[in-house]
Amino acid sequence: MKPKVTMIAWNQNDNYVVTAVNNHLLKVWNSCTGQLLHDLVGHADEVFVLETHPFDSRIMLSAGHDGNIFIWDITKGTKTKHYFNMIEGQGHGAVFDCKFSPDGQHFACTDSHGHLLIFGFGCSRPYEKIPDQMFFHTDYRPLIRDSNNYVLDEQTQQAPHLMPPPFLVDVDGNPHPTKYQRLVPGRENCADEHLIPQLGYVATSDGEVVEQVIGQQTVDQDEQGLEPSVLDGMIRQLQLQQDQRTGADQESASSGPQNGEGTPRRG
Repeated sequence: MKPKVTMIAWNQNDNYVVTAVNNHLLKVWNSCTGQLLHDLVGHADEVFVLETHPFDSRIMLSAGHDGNIFIWDITKGTKTKHYFNMIEGQGHGAVFDCKFSPDGQHFACTDSHGHLLIFGFGCSRPYEKIPDQMFFHTDYRPLIRDSNNYVLDEQTQQAPHLMPPPFLVDVDGNPHPTKYQRLVPGRENCADEHLIPQLGYVATSDGEVVEQVIGQQTVDQDEQGLEPSVLDGMIRQLQLQQDQRTGADQESASSGPQNGEGTPRRG
């Protein structure tokens, strides 16, 4: 097998360079002389994550598609800590990315199964306040393109970035209670009635009809005497600007053909 470098990282003080090779070895080099200092053995698949500690020049983190996460002492060429990302009933989950916290006391990783793994000192009690499964209801929603090749949400015919803030749901699409919905930017100050998503029946690509969150259009809160959220106001303003631009474009093109299909209205 022809060796290939899949990832490279300098340590915190730039004295060492660590390279990940497709033969599953990590190599530690002297950055000034180019001398090979250590071969770090432990991974069983390709490594695409190398992260240096924010202030400890001895520490380097590696993670790969084999589900292994290692903390290395690169000055000695030894393992300090090891974690294997085994998922019950599904085998291991490949680790796609890792990052240290600024204080170096924690690091977080994401895997191929949509998990966020948080490691560090202290207890996990603060993280127990939120549900185990958190998705946006708009995740995996199908997109379409209009006649101008702009991307639109298939269901609402709106540009995705102009849609109201999404709702938080579990893996089956069931909405979480209102206290969790306020964690979504733009819904912090919403009244309870605006945090209850609308449920509807949607046909899947296989023809099966399932119940899921279909979203909630921005409520005209001014009529109800409620303080509108900042983000909802921005969405309405952007929509108004978009409509004005569309109207101007249509006026400028009024001398052209009149039977062409235009962009669907994003009301």
